[in-house]
Parts: sequence; C-alpha cells; structure tokens
Amino acid sequence: MRVASGSVKITGMWRQVLLAGPLVAAAACAVTPMHWEKPGTADAAKELAECRAKAHEEAIRQLPYGNGPPFYGAYKEMSMLQWTLAIDNERYYLEEDLTKACMLSKGFALVAGAA
Repeated sequence: MRVASGSVKITGMWRQVLLAGPLVAAAACAVTPMHWEKPGTADAAKELAECRAKAHEEAIRQLPYGNGPPFYGAYKEMSMLQWTLAIDNERYYLEEDLTKACMLSKGFALVAGAA
C-alpha cells in the first residue's frame, strides 16, 4: 500500500489479497453436510443418541472440573470461569471423538451428503 497525500492507494499484491478475501470467506463457510449410514439401517438417530449420551458421561468422567486452577505455575493467573470454559472446550472435542468411535464400532460410516 502506498499513501499519497492523505489517501491510500492499494497496489499489486494487496489488491489481490483484498479481492480474494470474500472468496476465501465464502469457501470457508461452505461445509459439506455429513451423516451416519449403515447398510440395512434406515435411521441412525437412535444409535447416535445412545453414543452421544455415553460419550458425554465418559468425557465428564475423564475431564472433571476438580477444585479449580492451581495457585502455581502457568495457570495461576487463570480465573475459575476460564478454567471451566477450557475444560468444557476439551470435553466437547473428547465427546466428538468418543461419539465417532462408538458409531464406527457399531458399523456405521460417516458419509458426505444430506441424510
């Protein structure tokens, strides 16, 4: 970018970056829908609900809140809210992994496209 007498003139690479920005944002939002399939099973909703419930319980068991952040080390400046939010974030990803493992063990496959 060049500044010429109070105005900004966009040149070369910066122009391409600014023009490509909306395209990149649109592509990032275009998520392919996924669903679970198993030959001979019309609807996976019941099995998915069971797997999610088991995964939720297991994630809570594996990642308890405990007594809060320690008063020493890297976490001494962390508030209780930050501590619980960090654990909730980790639980979310663990639940997703456990749910996926459960569904795969039941013979389901995660496939692209609308259900």
